[in-house]
Amino acid sequence: MTIQGALLNALSSLAAEQAQAQIIANNIANASTPGYVRRDLPRSENMAGREGNGVALGVTQRAGDSLLEIVARSANGDKAYGTRMTDILGALTRIAGQPSDPRSLSSMLGKFQAAMTSLSSTPADAVTQTQAISAASGLVDTFHILDRAVSDARINADLGVAQDVDAVNTALDELARVERDYARAAARGESTAEFEDRRATLIDSIAANVPVRVFGNGPGQLILRTDQGTTLLDTGTVHRLTFTHSALIPASGPSGGLSAVMVDGAVLRSTQTGSIAAGLQLRDKELPQYGDMLDQMAANLATGFQTADPIARVAAVDGSGAKLAGLFTRVGATNVGAPSFVVVNLADPATYNGFARTLALNPKVDPNQPGNEPRRIRDGANDDATPGNASDNSIILAALNAMDQNQAYGTSTGLPGQLTIANAAAQSLGRIQSDNSGWLVRADTRTRLATQAGQDLSNKTGVNVDEEMQRLLLVQQTYSASAQVIQAAAKMLDTLNTLNAR
Repeated sequence: MTIQGALLNALSSLAAEQAQAQIIANNIANASTPGYVRRDLPRSENMAGREGNGVALGVTQRAGDSLLEIVARSANGDKAYGTRMTDILGALTRIAGQPSDPRSLSSMLGKFQAAMTSLSSTPADAVTQTQAISAASGLVDTFHILDRAVSDARINADLGVAQDVDAVNTALDELARVERDYARAAARGESTAEFEDRRATLIDSIAANVPVRVFGNGPGQLILRTDQGTTLLDTGTVHRLTFTHSALIPASGPSGGLSAVMVDGAVLRSTQTGSIAAGLQLRDKELPQYGDMLDQMAANLATGFQTADPIARVAAVDGSGAKLAGLFTRVGATNVGAPSFVVVNLADPATYNGFARTLALNPKVDPNQPGNEPRRIRDGANDDATPGNASDNSIILAALNAMDQNQAYGTSTGLPGQLTIANAAAQSLGRIQSDNSGWLVRADTRTRLATQAGQDLSNKTGVNVDEEMQRLLLVQQTYSASAQVIQAAAKMLDTLNTLNAR
């Protein structure tokens, strides 16, 4: 090799090592940047015939791993599903409380039963009558609170879906723009690592909401489909999700009037992964069951007291022809105070849907209604006659007996077919607690799996600062060796010039 050839090779090596040092420095600087994948600079030997002719530099490459990325995305989708379930169920559980909590449905029911038991001992005592009515009113309020909590949970689940849909659409639009930039950079022969990072980050964010599969990884050729085959992005064309948030959703009842997530006019099918699927599962299946539990308990409470009331039991009518209710009735917002006889058919959800929300005290007993008479809790809500034996506790005992009788519950609640009202209250709260606890365990498992998958991906594609520093030392050594070659070549040229001068 000539001195000139050695000098040119050394200069080429210096330029290559300088470029590699910049890549390594950039890796170290972005070691903690989310979504950043380690870069490398391919280098090879330039050959001129059989002799080396310097160092050839390639385009900066991204050290990604598509298989590990797929695993991590799937694990993060499972984690997002579990997180959404625990967030919504956890909020509901905090309001429902444990059966032993003072304001829980079980406790309020127990207080009412205790007040009725005390009244059965002193039926003529006006204070005890008032206390029993107050306990009944507190029980009604508790049904309302729980119904509102379930309704709010369904609304929040629905809102979460709407927010997720917006997030997916925003990410899809951004992904289409990144794909165009990616294709242009590739066409110019420039590094596409930056665009590949951004692309992967956007796909990861989408996959947390809805599971996706990636096809056509070439620049500008990305095809993104859900795991059920719905196309979301096709070589730059975005297929947006549509969804309409409902600000008012009852605790129970059919979900047919609520919005589905649509893509190109078709319903987006989902599996148990991704936050969108979790939101729909909660809104349409899990939470309505809780609403049904409350409605059927409220209906059974009302029908039990109708059975105990001798006048309401025969479905008597008042002067206007309206059927009479017992101590508890069902009223509408526009007809507050109008007592109505309760007829519940578990085979017909329309007869009990919304019962917990509309449960009320009979206005003839309700202290908030004009003309109420506390003694009616002893004599029967519909007893308009002059009170007879003030010590008669037969109706009170009949009411207590009705509360101790097994009543029917439909399969939509997940409760056993026959339960007392007290057992139904305890089991309903236990069901909510159990579901939440179950999802806490599953969410923790999913989180740990997602963390491990993310760690595996990071170990393979992330920046290890220690390794990068070692690489930088090698670059420094190579750079120093190349510099020494240049110095040696310079001395040789100086010597040759001196000899030629003589």
